[in-house]
Amino acid sequence: MKSRYKVLIPCVVLALVAGTLLFFLTQKNLTLVLVEQESRQVLKTLPITEGDGLAFHWIHSFEHIPWIEEYTMEAEQGFMLNTIKVAGFGAGIPENKGIVTIENGMVVMSSIDQGFDKISWIHSQTALVSITVQGNTFIRGTDIPHHLPVELYLKGTRTLWPR
Repeated sequence: MKSRYKVLIPCVVLALVAGTLLFFLTQKNLTLVLVEQESRQVLKTLPITEGDGLAFHWIHSFEHIPWIEEYTMEAEQGFMLNTIKVAGFGAGIPENKGIVTIENGMVVMSSIDQGFDKISWIHSQTALVSITVQGNTFIRGTDIPHHLPVELYLKGTRTLWPR
């Protein structure tokens, strides 16, 4: 009976180690996807890495001031809103999100940590300047038809080995 345990215990330990390694070696490959809301037609995609930064660069439609929203893209939480930067306050601008400071003439609301599984909007070529990923332009406001209802989401698949 004891000889069975001598064989069984190492096998169980080996299986646990192999399972743990497999779990930690797998990674979510994520794709940023922009679609038209009604038809679900894909307008643009981009492979991203979990933890990449995404920023919306807007011009406020009424106040005509810069408005920047900074997100982190995460496999499980989606888009995590970290920071909002605006050049002032006006219609529709929140006044009490996170920690509020003034930096280089901008009102900065940081440590917001609000998650969104998707971001939907009626597109405006005049309000949206650009969406950037890691500082690189994903789209410009003029790339998408004016007043088109659009949605941005993350699509993910689990793969073995990091890309």
